[in-house]
Amino acid sequence: MSLVDALIQGLTAPVSEAQRAAYAGPPYPTPPALVAPRASVLGELEARLPANGDGPMTVTRVLGPVQPYRLEVRSLRRPGPFQFADAACALLAVGALTDDDAETLRPHLPPSCGIGRQQVLNRLAADDVTGARAAADRIEGGTGWKGHRDIAAALADRGDAAGFFAGWKRCAPVKDRHGLADLKRRLVEGVARATGWEAALTLTADKRLGPAFARHAFTAFGADVDGLRRVLAGVGALPELDQLALLAEAVRQAAGKDPASDHPYLPELVDRIIAVDPATDRATMRSRDWLLFSLWPAMGEQATLERARRAIRTPQYKRELHRLPRDVTASLRHRPAS
Repeated sequence: MSLVDALIQGLTAPVSEAQRAAYAGPPYPTPPALVAPRASVLGELEARLPANGDGPMTVTRVLGPVQPYRLEVRSLRRPGPFQFADAACALLAVGALTDDDAETLRPHLPPSCGIGRQQVLNRLAADDVTGARAAADRIEGGTGWKGHRDIAAALADRGDAAGFFAGWKRCAPVKDRHGLADLKRRLVEGVARATGWEAALTLTADKRLGPAFARHAFTAFGADVDGLRRVLAGVGALPELDQLALLAEAVRQAAGKDPASDHPYLPELVDRIIAVDPATDRATMRSRDWLLFSLWPAMGEQATLERARRAIRTPQYKRELHRLPRDVTASLRHRPAS
């Protein structure tokens, strides 16, 4: 039995309602008609697992998330009904199926199946953006915009603003605003990595982005606290809370794990955060408290921890700020084995 035949058998074999109901719960007995195709398809999936790494990115639902091949195979191994349509997407991702095979399977696949998006991902993996756009256009049911957003994500991570905006309308900007905001963030950060913070900051003047994304132009500084401070002091384009959030992330990265002492800039940063008036409004108070709490991994001095704790108003954060990171690690290391 060929792999395509096994998939078609699994997708079309008659299964009674009683068998289906039993299959859905422990001990998950596989309906007799599905035993052979399940074993064949699962064997092929496992044979294609890479020796190293997690394999190519895989999508099984037209509106679902993307995850590595290894995680998808792990999901398909679990007890319970075997998802032959999901398996088809994963097998296409690793080259066990061709595009022609996908067309043969398509009439048997449910509308929710993401095989069209998997074709988009495959074209992107081959650096064929034109082919990826053509594959996204072929996705039926009014969901091709998800494929175009996969393309936009790849272009954003490369810092290709021109390519990103070339496909803007096909990304359905009115849909899934949260997902679109994440793409915008990735674009600004990608441009910052590729061509520098100046180009990324300039990009946020585009009305499709806007100043709310300006802070992401500076994320490429990483642990370079001094460099970030110099640039922020000269730019003057960001609200204080955005600057403090960027500096806090840089200090956390620079501090490393369980620091023995404070980073040289940490006391001044704590002063700046404390100086933010918590009475301005509730959102400001929450942001201020979160920033103080988020600096805990970078704290090496008990006095700094106590000062942050006294300034925090949010009870949840205040309760948790008692011990330095290195003390928590030491206590866990010496905890008796159970």
